[in-house]
Amino acid sequence: MKNKIFVVLISIIGFAIILFFVINWMKEFLAIDTCLDHGGRWNYEIGECEFCNENIDENSAYYWKSDFDEDHREFLKKGKLLDSIPKTADILVDILNKRNVECSIKFIEIRQDIITILIVNPLYLSEQMGTSGAYCFLGETIFTLTELDSINKVQIEMEVGSHAGPGIYSREDFEELLLKK
Repeated sequence: MKNKIFVVLISIIGFAIILFFVINWMKEFLAIDTCLDHGGRWNYEIGECEFCNENIDENSAYYWKSDFDEDHREFLKKGKLLDSIPKTADILVDILNKRNVECSIKFIEIRQDIITILIVNPLYLSEQMGTSGAYCFLGETIFTLTELDSINKVQIEMEVGSHAGPGIYSREDFEELLLKK
């Protein structure tokens, strides 16, 4: 009888220990998976998610940059140093072209309140960045270029693709990327 109670007690303690480790492993697994799903990199040494684009892109303080809120929804935030630079089309295009992506923009002209740009390597933007990536790229581009005092719209010249296309865009087209307070 004592042996049976002892075996049951040891079994319960063993099960509790195994359950404890499984739960902790699952928490870490889900945290890593969530981090990777949202474009981050898991740092195993400190056990935290790092968003690579924040560490690599030193120029992000000079343009409107997409980021994630606490619910992992994308939004645009204005670069802290954007107001400290001269705002010309050439300077803003140069800054935007330093983003860590395989497509870039080329300044064409300014007419009235519309700046015209050409997307260089448009297939990468429209076919490889995905819907969200292309939308955020365009949102960053539109918000940054409309920082020019006389510019309200951006005309994009490119081939039509699955996730992006040519047209005239304004900030209103990307309002859902603004963080609502």
